Amino acid sequence: MATIARSNTRTTGHGLADRFRSLNLRFQAFKAAARERNRIMRELSTYSDDELGELGLSRCDVPAVAAGTYRR
Repeated sequence: MATIARSNTRTTGHGLADRFRSLNLRFQAFKAAARERNRIMRELSTYSDDELGELGLSRCDVPAVAAGTYRR
């Protein structure tokens, strides 16, 4: 009679709980980055065009600065 070997699918670091924790950490990091982008957008939006000009920016540069993609 043949025996069926059962493999243990729960290995350290690969369980459902670990995957959920990893997903949750990535989501929290995404939310923190979004809050930072929004904070930068709010702050730069309060500056006048002259103040932005002193920083070497124009109003249309603000979204790129907040996203971290602005290049001179």
